[in-house]
Amino acid sequence: MKKPGKRLIWAGVFALITAGTVALALLLPGFWFSFYTDFSHYSIYFLGTVLSLCPVPVWEILLVLLVLTMIGCLVWAVRKHRIPGFLAMLLEINLLGVMLFMLLWGLNHFAPPIGEQINLNVRKYSATQLEQAAAWYAEQASALSTQVKRDAGGEVVPPSISEQSETAVAAYKLLGAENSRFKRTAPVVKPLMGSTLSAEMGTTGIYLCLTGEAAVSTKTYGLTQPFTVCHELGHSLAVAREDEANYLAFLACRASEDELFRYSGYYCAFLYCYNAINEENPDVAAGLWEHCSEQMRKDSNQHVSHDKQFEGSLRDTAQSVNDTYLKTFNEAGVKSYGLVVDYLVTEYLQNH
Repeated sequence: MKKPGKRLIWAGVFALITAGTVALALLLPGFWFSFYTDFSHYSIYFLGTVLSLCPVPVWEILLVLLVLTMIGCLVWAVRKHRIPGFLAMLLEINLLGVMLFMLLWGLNHFAPPIGEQINLNVRKYSATQLEQAAAWYAEQASALSTQVKRDAGGEVVPPSISEQSETAVAAYKLLGAENSRFKRTAPVVKPLMGSTLSAEMGTTGIYLCLTGEAAVSTKTYGLTQPFTVCHELGHSLAVAREDEANYLAFLACRASEDELFRYSGYYCAFLYCYNAINEENPDVAAGLWEHCSEQMRKDSNQHVSHDKQFEGSLRDTAQSVNDTYLKTFNEAGVKSYGLVVDYLVTEYLQNH
């Protein structure tokens, strides 16, 4: 094991490189993102393509090996009375990971908004326009709610994650034919091996840039699985912000030729608009359900029941960590997921 001093020096180097790249991104955004976004996009696409040969997320395997290795190192350090060296190693490894994350993908958090990149003119809108958009999304979802496959109990039956992956990739290819910004998503979305743990943490999907892999929990509610699959693929386009990945997920679901994907997209679009309205005016939000079919209301109730089974302190803790991560990049914490409403309302207004 290296001496603590050497590890601390390397940790400092990694920290300085990270801080330097972030400073460049903030001070010279035009110059930086004239090449960084493309560099990031091609790099993670390459990683994802190579590792797509493995049917499960490689990073999950590596994480288990890393944890076991760290436990072994800790036991050795305790026996040899070298705890300072072990702590220095942990700091060095963590700062190396942060540096690689920022260099490969993290700086996309500071990129120009996706609206600017795809010429979506996000505009101000009134409360009435938001309500109109929500009602329209509800009507579209309701029309599709009776066209999807269901089990004997009336619940949506989604295909396997691998099948959904193929459908989602095909949908992004349709978008890519219209706008090059949507080309070259990760070639596959994988099912999480730790799906139950992920669900208990309140995580429906994960995109890890260090391996270029998109993965989704099989415990995610069936109706929202397609949207989640498209969301994680959206991240593989070097789109870091959660609200923007949600908007891309909607576009992909809407473009899909699969009824379940389109239903999932419009259903989630309605929920985002509904939640935004409900925060300000619960009475108006309650009235929006009049635009929803009976089947869609049943699906919503099943959605709530499904998510409740995974509630607990682990989810609260994980959500707090995720909130801190998002706020680090000037996103509005977990609430940033609601900012997709700006895109959805603009999308509605441009077509009506």
